[in-house]
Amino acid sequence: MTTTEFSNEFDILYNSIATNAAPNIDLYEKSVYLTKAQLELVKNYFNPLGNKYQSGFENSSKRRDDLKELIKNHKSTIILTSSDNISSSSKFFKIPNDTFLIIQEQVKVNDTTSCANGKYLKVIPKTYDEYNTQVNNPFKNPNDKIAWRLDYYTQQAGNKNVELISKYNISEYKLRYIAYPSPIILTNLSTSFVGEGLSIDGITSAQTCKLSESIHREILDRAVELALADYRQGNLQLKAQMNQRNE
Repeated sequence: MTTTEFSNEFDILYNSIATNAAPNIDLYEKSVYLTKAQLELVKNYFNPLGNKYQSGFENSSKRRDDLKELIKNHKSTIILTSSDNISSSSKFFKIPNDTFLIIQEQVKVNDTTSCANGKYLKVIPKTYDEYNTQVNNPFKNPNDKIAWRLDYYTQQAGNKNVELISKYNISEYKLRYIAYPSPIILTNLSTSFVGEGLSIDGITSAQTCKLSESIHREILDRAVELALADYRQGNLQLKAQMNQRNE
């Protein structure tokens, strides 16, 4: 759908349901609702309890097709220097700033003294609670087949980093991930709302949804639902139910 189609169909759906007391919604507001609806749907695709089919991303070919535009690859051989290592055997690698969810990851071993040299190990993400519980247990530490990953955000540099822990020396980290979806903006905000400094995720130029066409009307329906929940009076119960979908 084009930005014009999104805007026109939003108006049709909204006006067909809204009462006369509901105010008109401008292009910026529609853009905010569409962007929020898009992000909510993407999140729910990974949470089986958040969608009517009770299925996650890997359980439906439609869902995989809907998100195919967001799937990206990244490989890094650059090891970041840091004194913040939580473990003496850990290393930091930078990941793309648009990383939303990692769906597959591996590390390459560089250890000529080991038979694992040149092989790729599976990476297991760990919470800090899990790390604290398992780090002193020799039977649950990283072994010949796996490495651990801890998320780490460097606020000062504005980088997204991961801390990788392995019994071997790591020379490469590669991952496949879901990128954070770009906002849906129905008009050039800098010219349509001059002097107001409006933007969405730092973007002001008009752009349509970059996801598969198959999900566009789902986003549109959800956006209208969000708008109605905000503008209808006595709708606290509906808003509470909708907020339960959010993380």
